[in-house]
Amino acid sequence: MMRKTNEGQSPVGILLPSVLAGLLGTLLLMLLGAVLVHRGTLAEGAIAPCALVFLALGSALAALVAAKRAGENQFYWSLGAGFAVFLILLIVAVLPLGQSIHFVRTVISLLCSLIASALGGFAGANMRKKKRYSHIKK
Repeated sequence: MMRKTNEGQSPVGILLPSVLAGLLGTLLLMLLGAVLVHRGTLAEGAIAPCALVFLALGSALAALVAAKRAGENQFYWSLGAGFAVFLILLIVAVLPLGQSIHFVRTVISLLCSLIASALGGFAGANMRKKKRYSHIKK
């Protein structure tokens, strides 16, 4: 009986699902934040800190998924996934929306994204894997 392993998996097979999960999580949280601002529950002054927290949570989710999918070098894959989420959101904000880049705010966002990615990567690497074939005796 053959076992499924993550060895030899392509970088696209590791990064694409994790980055998509991180982007989806970030965008859903931002949608929730927009609804809260629209209803008046969240003050307009709290938009920037909440967006930073949502970016960090999305990067951590991407890193967790990347660390679970990667066979080895899980920490580097998780940092790469978090950086990719940050980079995609930065490109989306700059190109079509035409927003100006504030250097300090961008660096703070990048640092938060990388720190959250590191934490998500550690969490994903340290999670126990299920024993799928525990009923089969060796």
